[in-house]
Amino acid sequence: MEDVSLTHAKDHLEELIERAAKGEEIRISDPKFGIVRLQPIAGATDHEGKPRPERRPGRWKGRFTVPERLFEPLSDEEQAWLSGERSK
Repeated sequence: MEDVSLTHAKDHLEELIERAAKGEEIRISDPKFGIVRLQPIAGATDHEGKPRPERRPGRWKGRFTVPERLFEPLSDEEQAWLSGERSK
């Protein structure tokens, strides 16, 4: 665990984020704001603690199809149900 000042954190933010992502506890202190802890968000890594792979557009292309019905306009009955005019 390391305590760093806010000024140091501003100057070395990328390095501190990288260290925190690897599991090191970083505490940032400032007289005005107090002490805060820098840590990765749950779910930002896989089950082994490794960062998730970068997201790429088109990665799932061809793996599933979208039904044509999804893009059809809603019927009058569906619109009435969604607007709350009629409930079943």
